[in-house]
Amino acid sequence: MVEQYPDNIVITVHPDPVQDESTGEYSAVTGSDAVYTLSCRAEMNSYGNKVRGMDGAEYIYSHVVYLPQMDTVIPPDAEYVLTKGAMTFSGRVINASNGQLNSRIWL
Repeated sequence: MVEQYPDNIVITVHPDPVQDESTGEYSAVTGSDAVYTLSCRAEMNSYGNKVRGMDGAEYIYSHVVYLPQMDTVIPPDAEYVLTKGAMTFSGRVINASNGQLNSRIWL
């Protein structure tokens, strides 16, 4: 039997830094990272296709990850660990999209 989502991805979203009102310096918020563990199907980019990032630049992505449709917004630059069979990949998200039937993440 074919499994629709055989792979796993763990995405860690760090909150934006907070500015101190008295000094004006930014500091990281500790202990409030959002961690998502999701079943997915990851397909390798074997043709060198590109995706446009949120900054407008084009990037050659390594994988496109298909997930069931979700409402969670995955921001660019979130950290990921993708497990595909016996292989593990890690890095930062390039872009993500929540469509009508599924969600996609470009790594």
